Amino acid sequence: MIFRTQAGGALWAGIVWACVCMGATARGTDWHVHPERGDDKNTGTAEAMLASVQRAVTLAEPGDTIHLHPRGAVYRQSILLSGKSGIAIEGNDVTLEGADPLPETGWEQVKIDLFRRVMPRTPLDRHLLILNGRMERMGRTQSGNSRDFPPPTALETGQFCFETIDEKTGWLYVRGPVTGLEWSTRMNGLATSGENRGITVRNLNARNFLNDGFNLHGHCVESVFENIQGYDCFDEGFSAHDTCECVIRDGKFWGNENAVADVNDCITHYQNCEFRDSVSVDCLLIGKTHTLINCRILNTTTATALSAGPRGPDAAGFRLTLENLIVEGRREGAPARVRINGGELRLINCTFRNVDLNTSGATQQD
Repeated sequence: MIFRTQAGGALWAGIVWACVCMGATARGTDWHVHPERGDDKNTGTAEAMLASVQRAVTLAEPGDTIHLHPRGAVYRQSILLSGKSGIAIEGNDVTLEGADPLPETGWEQVKIDLFRRVMPRTPLDRHLLILNGRMERMGRTQSGNSRDFPPPTALETGQFCFETIDEKTGWLYVRGPVTGLEWSTRMNGLATSGENRGITVRNLNARNFLNDGFNLHGHCVESVFENIQGYDCFDEGFSAHDTCECVIRDGKFWGNENAVADVNDCITHYQNCEFRDSVSVDCLLIGKTHTLINCRILNTTTATALSAGPRGPDAAGFRLTLENLIVEGRREGAPARVRINGGELRLINCTFRNVDLNTSGATQQD
């Protein structure tokens, strides 16, 4: 089934702020980071770079820009922004990595191709094993419907399980070679808390985190995320909470529990973004006001493609604008599900292919 919505109506005026010069700051200091060549005791210049992004964040003041080097590098680090205003992070296509390599030695052989080692318990007892760059979550999710790990003897090659020993440790079992393994240990790639304003993040990726690639909490407003990717995380690729307000341009989010999940009283505005390959929901928008413009949802799994609506029975204040959105169900014989369960809805020039669309709970605006 293919059908299109008709054009009509202007975008909700309350998010005009999202299209103006947000994130623009006066020219300030440039801070440079290089995990291998840098040292956090350095001054942060191009000649004396820092080793950690967090040290640069601590030093940065309004108008400053943090540059990550070298281009395309992998940083086994997280970033927390709290109480910052008017700073920019130029990621230079760096990837924040939530996992660390596992040693090839020190494993106990249980059977011919079954090995185990004692590991610290991870935050929230979430578990991601990466084998030669491929993430494996063993069917476990954060949404309360996780499968139990199979017993170690039932594992297939490339699979794992985790058995708790005590409050601090457990056995990690792996079936097959124990080379090229990584184990997720960090919660979020880039996170915010408290008050932040006018943050700009460009050209940055986040993968294999036990929670979110990009996790916004507190009151993070007038902030822009450009050309970012959040993928293969236990929870979301990008998630905004509380009273955060932000624009996300040219983002890609895949292989997560939910590609994106924005909740509470946040306002999010997505432009030219792609959402796909999720476990639960490709695009989950709950609570207040959200916009998808020139975006694509490619529904390739059993996940719901789009689920949106107010939190609780009161639909007042929830607004969703979909303009030039393409939703495509890519599973033969199984249309993608789109559910908009209340509030105010604007559909402008949207295209739905192989989609089961239900907007009966929403009030459609011209």
